[in-house]
Amino acid sequence: MDISDVQRQIGLRLRELRLAKGLRQEDLERWDFSYRYYGKLERGVVNPTLATLIRLCEIFDVTLSDLFRFMEIKGLPTEEREAVAIKLSKILGENKKAKIQKLKIFLDEILPP
Repeated sequence: MDISDVQRQIGLRLRELRLAKGLRQEDLERWDFSYRYYGKLERGVVNPTLATLIRLCEIFDVTLSDLFRFMEIKGLPTEEREAVAIKLSKILGENKKAKIQKLKIFLDEILPP
């Protein structure tokens, strides 16, 4: 895995965390992140500093190891997996009880106990 792959995966993870919080990129400006810079982070075109990653972990209420959990998965996620993860995060971020209940029923059907 090269640095550009890691940057891309960090960006996807940041997008997932942002959507789970129900935030837009522009909302990160309240924490002094330019939405343009933050958008570049999500697209994986800039290499964030450790200080930036720590600030984002505080904003999204995750640990650094949670942010880098994609490193534990063998191989890189496929585009389909990424799309599913983003949609799940968005549903959870909306915090709509009916949608979450439907999702739970579906997951109970396809996942073993």
